[in-house]
Amino acid sequence: MFDSKKLVKVVSVAVASMSLLGVSSVAQAASFNAPKLGVSEVAPTNPSIKKGDKIFVTVKDTKNQKVSVLNANGKKTNKKVSMGSTFTAKAVKKANGKKIVKINKSQWLNVKDVVKD
Repeated sequence: MFDSKKLVKVVSVAVASMSLLGVSSVAQAASFNAPKLGVSEVAPTNPSIKKGDKIFVTVKDTKNQKVSVLNANGKKTNKKVSMGSTFTAKAVKKANGKKIVKINKSQWLNVKDVVKD
């Protein structure tokens, strides 16, 4: 039969040896020279969206994840569209100093909030 003191001693030696192996691998990983990562890129907006193009909604505000829907005059409505939604551009025009894209009968989005798919 196993003696509990011997069992504890064997287990503690095994744990100690494994921890020493782990420390040496961490030291090796710390000395590894990783290549420098590039700067993250912002999703490009494409102002050359034309009627019939598929568009993809992007959001700069990652907390909210929604984009305001505009009316034909470029004014915000109380409706929002979720990030990642796709639409077909029905028309493109300038209104109220903004370039906007028509996505439905009376719903428009700012070109800055979409990219060409």
